[in-house]
Amino acid sequence: MTAQVFDKAVSRTLRAEVVDMIRDAIVTGQLKPGERLKESALARQMSVSRSPIREALRQLEQEGLIVSIPNQGSFVRSFDEDDVREIFTLRAALEDLACEIVLENGKLQPSDLDRLEAYIEQQKRAVEARDFERLTELDMEFHEFLCKKSGFERLLRMWRSLRTQIQVLFFQRFQAFDWVPETVDTDHSAILETLRQGDAEQFSQINKEINARV
Repeated sequence: MTAQVFDKAVSRTLRAEVVDMIRDAIVTGQLKPGERLKESALARQMSVSRSPIREALRQLEQEGLIVSIPNQGSFVRSFDEDDVREIFTLRAALEDLACEIVLENGKLQPSDLDRLEAYIEQQKRAVEARDFERLTELDMEFHEFLCKKSGFERLLRMWRSLRTQIQVLFFQRFQAFDWVPETVDTDHSAILETLRQGDAEQFSQINKEINARV
């Protein structure tokens, strides 16, 4: 008889849907920092077994959104000032490197600049509608696009490992400070101009200014 080496198979579609639902609830603050996540309660609300819930919590722990404490359970992660500083410093470093690679190797085409400009226009509409969830998604897509254009798969994976944590922090800032959503337009417009000019040094300076406001 073959040794038991695998867990029970779980539908990827179901598991992915559960992950997305819990992640979205954390990003948008429906699940609060420090809140305990009970598998039984989540399974009951979503009308699923506890297995996909357990898998989802494991994945979200890997993404940095959940912490598991032995004999206590899983909790929505709370980010202190040191966490925020570290996350944004790493984000800026990765994006600075992506910008250098992109500009030094001529990887940005006019169509790419047009796409970034389109993101900015969509962000303006999201700000006007006070749709912070959509604004956060567009903000992430804008920055991720630049990392993708670098062509460095490891760089992109490292950036994506921070993505959901950045999303949480961005959404919290958008809600907490009235002036922050408007900075997305001005920051990204400035970034786009540096890319048009091929100025990686100025790009890095803008990132430093953004981090100084964290």
